[in-house]
Amino acid sequence: MITVKDFADVLERDHILQVSGGRQNMNKEIAYLTSMELTEKTSRMKEKGFVMTTFHAFKDVNQMISHLEWMQEIGISAVGFHTAALKTIPKEVIDYSHTHSFPLFEIPQEIPYYVIHEKYNKLVNQRENEQASKIHKLNEKLMEIVLLEKDLNSIVKVIGEYINNVVCVLDPYFDLMAYWKTKEQTRDEIKHLINLIINQHKENVLKVRFTNRETNIAVKMDGLAEQNFKVAPLFSKMSFLGYLIICQNGTADKFSEEVIKNGIRALSLAAYNKNTLLHYQKSKDIEMLEGIFQGESDDKSLSDFYMDLKKVRCIFQVQSSSPETLQSKLQMLSESLIENETNSRLWIYNRKIVGVIDSILDRDRLAKMLTDYPGIRIGVSAIDEGNHCSKMKAMYDQSSVGLLHGQIHDEQLVFWDEMGIEKIAYNLQSHHLFQNFDEELLGPLFAYDQEKNASLTETLYTYLKHFFNLQKSSGELFVHPNTVKYRLQKITEIMQVDIQNPSNYSMLMLAFSIHSYKQKADQFQ
Repeated sequence: MITVKDFADVLERDHILQVSGGRQNMNKEIAYLTSMELTEKTSRMKEKGFVMTTFHAFKDVNQMISHLEWMQEIGISAVGFHTAALKTIPKEVIDYSHTHSFPLFEIPQEIPYYVIHEKYNKLVNQRENEQASKIHKLNEKLMEIVLLEKDLNSIVKVIGEYINNVVCVLDPYFDLMAYWKTKEQTRDEIKHLINLIINQHKENVLKVRFTNRETNIAVKMDGLAEQNFKVAPLFSKMSFLGYLIICQNGTADKFSEEVIKNGIRALSLAAYNKNTLLHYQKSKDIEMLEGIFQGESDDKSLSDFYMDLKKVRCIFQVQSSSPETLQSKLQMLSESLIENETNSRLWIYNRKIVGVIDSILDRDRLAKMLTDYPGIRIGVSAIDEGNHCSKMKAMYDQSSVGLLHGQIHDEQLVFWDEMGIEKIAYNLQSHHLFQNFDEELLGPLFAYDQEKNASLTETLYTYLKHFFNLQKSSGELFVHPNTVKYRLQKITEIMQVDIQNPSNYSMLMLAFSIHSYKQKADQFQ
């Protein structure tokens, strides 16, 4: 930008002096030069101009003053009075210029207009070369920051110091990753600003992500005038990395766009490098976790992992009735469950989504989410501390049992900590001594029901399930309580077992759980 003062310093060397106007408007920009010899108030006159004139066509001083008033109204930055026609600038013109702080220069009669144009063009070229050199050095600095793998704040600082205004980088979930502010601003004010932007323009900001195009937004500030912001997406190799938000008030310099453009490139590279490293770390952790799930925990220790396994609180698994939609479910869960969890891992393994996380899953939140996704089930391990690799294996197996229980009993969400005797039955039946435990205990009932087309097995299970409550049992079976009593007598006679005995009760419930598992498990394997 060329200011009145900048041009005044150049003109002074050739004795083209400022005769009036004071210093008040010396920082106004001069965007172009033009000459004016006629009295018409033409529309070709625009703001930020330096107007050269002899005032030869003007009939008197009053007309000159009127024209000066008009030029000041439309935003002309300064006037050059050429003395080719009038050897002396009228006192009234000088007084007007002084009173209204309107910069006025005296151009000697022997200096033609083209000389003034040459001086202006030379100054413009000089400034553009200086700016181009500065931009080149800034770009080198940005690339150096990327190569040295410094943090995003280092890049944002370079952009912010050039445009001298707020610069922020947000991650895909609108969390503040890096920022530059003026000395007068605080971090809390920057956070409040981001909240205002998201609250007022969330849809516009999201549109930037999905269209991969910049946008401009006007933000209503608390008790202040609106501020204009540019929002630009940060992408690298089709991966969305976040948003760059820049306050544009007072950043009209055309070179600012070049700085911002180079800054976006540097931020994308830096964020991509960071994501690449993070992706490598996650991949290594996932590879080792899968080994642990397969029983290979003896040769691994907590220190082998990039994530802090000591902070892991639970493992969950998600199974979908439509395996082809797992990837979209993974994205949904990533955004809703672990968007802020840097010490968690979420991936697809054995046609299921596995989550190893350092927070406790909220049952109510999960249940609400599942209402929108009827085709998935979630099994959640015990809430514990992952203080050993073998604990990861146990938690994974617990979540697997939770999934199995959900499939058998048609439940979408199962927590290991909330399961009953089934957690024992599902694992006990795999032991060779208990593979036929249900048949050994309940076999006589199975045989009687099959031969007589009766329902003693169902009656016993219902009676035990309701903990010997005759009314509840008969209500569920839709029979009279006396019918239930008769059947219970028949069951005791056939099995020769006292079902009221606590030890027998536990064994019978365990047998029913194993039998239920054996009946339904095959279809889920």
